[in-house]
Amino acid sequence: MAMVVQSFLLTRSTPKLAAIMYSKSALLSSSAPLLHRHCFRSCRSSLQRRTAQIHHRFSTTSSSPVNKSPVNKDKWRQIARIAYYIRIPVLTLSIYGIGYQQGIMDFAREKEIMEAKLLQTVLAGVGCTSPEDLDMVLIAHEGEDWRIVLSRLREKFQIFHSDDMERYKEHHHRMVMLRDVAKVGEKIIKVARSYVKSKLAEVVRDAVNQLPPEVQEDEKRLYEALEQIEEVALWTKATRHMEGDTWKFVLIPSVIPNAFVSEILPHRIFITTSMIETFIKSDDELALTLGHEVSHLILGHSSNRNSFEVFFRTAEILVLSLDPTEGLLSLAFMAFLASLRHAIGAEFSRNDEREADELGIKLCAMACFDTKSASHVFHRMHLADVESGKQAASNRAGLLSFFDSHPPSEERYHSLLEESGKKIGKIRGYNVCLVEDYFS
Repeated sequence: MAMVVQSFLLTRSTPKLAAIMYSKSALLSSSAPLLHRHCFRSCRSSLQRRTAQIHHRFSTTSSSPVNKSPVNKDKWRQIARIAYYIRIPVLTLSIYGIGYQQGIMDFAREKEIMEAKLLQTVLAGVGCTSPEDLDMVLIAHEGEDWRIVLSRLREKFQIFHSDDMERYKEHHHRMVMLRDVAKVGEKIIKVARSYVKSKLAEVVRDAVNQLPPEVQEDEKRLYEALEQIEEVALWTKATRHMEGDTWKFVLIPSVIPNAFVSEILPHRIFITTSMIETFIKSDDELALTLGHEVSHLILGHSSNRNSFEVFFRTAEILVLSLDPTEGLLSLAFMAFLASLRHAIGAEFSRNDEREADELGIKLCAMACFDTKSASHVFHRMHLADVESGKQAASNRAGLLSFFDSHPPSEERYHSLLEESGKKIGKIRGYNVCLVEDYFS
């Protein structure tokens, strides 16, 4: 009995020691008298209850609980699920950032080589891929004396190809075509430079007037405040696009009618021979075409389009990662998201084209070209679309129109005719026709 009481008292020390003493008590109880055995049973039940209490006390006061609460489990489960869903978009953006940085480093190390590769990529986009076509690409630089250029061409053919008159005529025809592009293009570039400078000065002046006096007096705070204004940033970037290196005019031998500018190859205007031969019949029409393309660059449409593509494709990947069927609905999701992206992108593109038309015809008027006559290039495009069946005689309607990247040519033609009356009256009325006809 004394041994049992001793073991009971020891249970106040630790549960482990209590268990050891309980085992010893159980061994002794097998050889004790019946009376002692009855006492052992009574004490053993008390010992078991006390041991359970001690175990419970130790488990509740321990610094590392055995079981986590359901609330904590749900919290960590939600965090894990969020991490699971966003891992792919984060990886996509990381890879994009790595590629972007690598591209910058490659371009900085080998600028001429990279420019040549980029030029080949751009030319391939309009079907100029064969070595023969690449050899026929002509490039003119801003400020060239075309009398000297054509004279040298004539001398070169007289020395090396005197018996190949047909080849000389063909090459001379394309050189004259390039000369016209360069002459008109230089006028458009000149007025575009003047325009972006005046717009930048205007938006900066308006922004400064709206700032508090204490900010206006502090030059550092003033510059920081101006950098946060979206319109100031837009025209600052436009000024950088127009200024800097000498502009180049690239004539591409291609059956695809097109004219464009590219931010990856700045200070260049590209135009195909088919565009000139098929649609452009005068310098006025050429001026509107080039002014339209330069307007895309000024207004930052290419940068905005790239930002939209990156954002939407990242969102597309995120939505695909949420597919609860683990891939069974991915094909349907991809088709739907691709159609949605094309529709939204086409809507942005149509708005960009309208903005470029409006600014392009303004530049055309500032360079003293006939904007009403220039607008006929779009009517000619409309007739070509109707003849080819690409566009009905009346503007297309329905679902297909949502995926058109350009507004209907007929709509653009009538809008430009209306706009040309406004611009001609305003520009010439205030005597801000900026460029003299010094090429005559």
